Amino acid sequence: MSHWKTLSQPIEAKLNIRRSRFIAWIAPASDAAEAARLVQERSQQFADATHNCYAWITGWDRENTHYNDAGEPAGTAGKPIFNALMSAGLTNVVAVVTRYYGGVKLGVRGLIDAYFESTQEALKDARTTAAIPMARIWVKCDYGESESVEGFVLSLGGSVVDKVFHEQVEATFCLPESQLSALRENLDGLRHQGGLLYRLEE
Repeated sequence: MSHWKTLSQPIEAKLNIRRSRFIAWIAPASDAAEAARLVQERSQQFADATHNCYAWITGWDRENTHYNDAGEPAGTAGKPIFNALMSAGLTNVVAVVTRYYGGVKLGVRGLIDAYFESTQEALKDARTTAAIPMARIWVKCDYGESESVEGFVLSLGGSVVDKVFHEQVEATFCLPESQLSALRENLDGLRHQGGLLYRLEE
């Protein structure tokens, strides 16, 4: 079981530092792909900003990390954001700090402090929860079985990630790893009746 924390909902904080305006936004992200997508969306939302710097940490052992200065001097933005997330004991999280330049240069030390402090300011109001290892599973089944499978996944504390309707229903579910054996037992019972396929996703 992971001893790290993650966010239960996105948070945002705004700071003015020597005429530059900083907007720190931090959100939960299940993996690096979701983190990258959220960074892109946030950067598009604030496309008029001077910089949209970011960092993320994902994985139950915090093994997947990435940060980017987004045009600021090397080491002055992404790494301080990352350090603030690390020091808070978080995983499966992404942070984007948007900066609107106010005409006063902050210098290397000033930038490092500003990005770190902006991230920390947002984290003050963070609602966290224990980071529970999750697994994804793909299921293909007949329409008559799909509601039963989905209901069972939800009863195990899981959720629907994606669902596509063709001749059969193809769905991707996310659920706690600790519940995988119960789900497999249920799916194996249905599979013996014919027509159902499933596989774990990386």
